[in-house]
Amino acid sequence: MKFRPFAALAAAACLTAGLSTVAHAQTRKKELDNQSTFEAIDATKGKEYVEAAMTTPMLDLLKQADVTRPAIMLEYGLALELGRPSVSSQLSQDDRDKLKRGFRDMLDLYLNSSDKFGKVTFKEDSMLDLPEFWILLAEHIGRPKRRVDATDVAQLTMDGRTDTSSMMFIPDTSEQDKEFNLNADLVLKRSVVNAATTCVESAMGFARMKKIQTIAASETKVTPEQFAQARDMAARNYRLAYQEGILGCGDREYFMKVADFAGHNLGRLGDLKDDPNAQPVDLNVAATK
Repeated sequence: MKFRPFAALAAAACLTAGLSTVAHAQTRKKELDNQSTFEAIDATKGKEYVEAAMTTPMLDLLKQADVTRPAIMLEYGLALELGRPSVSSQLSQDDRDKLKRGFRDMLDLYLNSSDKFGKVTFKEDSMLDLPEFWILLAEHIGRPKRRVDATDVAQLTMDGRTDTSSMMFIPDTSEQDKEFNLNADLVLKRSVVNAATTCVESAMGFARMKKIQTIAASETKVTPEQFAQARDMAARNYRLAYQEGILGCGDREYFMKVADFAGHNLGRLGDLKDDPNAQPVDLNVAATK
C-alpha cells in the first residue's frame, strides 16, 4: 500500500527572474489524505488514463469531458497537470455554457454535501483551466441514480411482479443533480485515480526539480544563499519525486517516459538558460539528509 503525498511537487515554485521563492511542498487537504492509497495493480490500471492525457488532442478531451464521462474529465485534468495548455478558450460560447451547466448541478451537490473533496475555488470560467477541478470532481462522481418511470411502476404493481415499497422513485427529469451521485457508487476507482495522479504529479515535480538544479545563477535575481538553498531543496524533492513516481507510474521506465513528457512542458521555467557545468544529483546515490 502506498500513499499519495506528492501533490506538492505539482505546485513547487521555480526560480524565475524576480522570484525569490524556491521549490516548496504543500500538503493536500486532510479529507483527501486519509483516502489517498493505492496498490501496484492500481498503478498499472492508471497508465491508461496517463497515456490518454499525454496523447489525446486536448480539444477532443475537453469536448467530451462532461459529468457523464468522469474518465475523460480525469484525463483532461492529468493533461493539464503535465503542463499541456488548456484549450477552454477554443470552445464556442454555447459549448462552454453547456459544459458549465452540467458542472453547476454537480457543484450544487458538492456545496450541499457534508463530504468536501478539496480546497478549490470555483469560478465558472477559470475552473476549466484548473487540473485540480477536473481530477477532484472526476474521482467523486458516482453512477447515475436508478431511474424508474411512474407508468412502469404502476404496471409492475398491477401485475404483481414487484414490491414497490423497496424501490427508489426518481422523477424522469433532465436535472443533473437528480441523475448523479456524489461519493456513492463511484464510477472511477479512487485508488486508481490516486495512482495516476501520483504518477503525473511526481513526473512534473521531477522535471521541475531537475531543471532547477541546472539553471544558471545569472537567470535569477536571488542571493547566492537563496540560490544554493533552492538547489538543495530541489535535489531532495527530485529524489522524492523519483521514488513516488515509480510507484505511481508502476515502473521506472514508464515514470521516466512521463517525466520526459513533462519536461517539455515547463513553461517559463523551461525557457531559462542552464549552467553547462551543473548536473542534477545522482539518483543512485542515497541522500545524506
